[in-house]
Amino acid sequence: MLEKDKMITGVLIGILLPVVLYALFYFIMQASGIYITNTLTEKTILFLIGINAFFMRHFMVKREQDQIGKGILLVTFLGAIVYVIYYYAGAIV
Repeated sequence: MLEKDKMITGVLIGILLPVVLYALFYFIMQASGIYITNTLTEKTILFLIGINAFFMRHFMVKREQDQIGKGILLVTFLGAIVYVIYYYAGAIV
């Protein structure tokens, strides 16, 4: 699947990677009995956007699969925009 350089593959990686990692984070926190606050969720989402940026760089520079990297970049930008709107829309207005 990752041998073909297609943008849709990058979009799928860009969506699935943070979703799976956040679900793993959520279940670990619930199992350990730690209460998940809004601040903790905000920081975790910001960390996951950074993880996406790391994988984007990996595919674009190390593997030279630019289309996959562009797909991850697209999802990362959209995620960052949604993040800013959701958490800071009141501060901007």
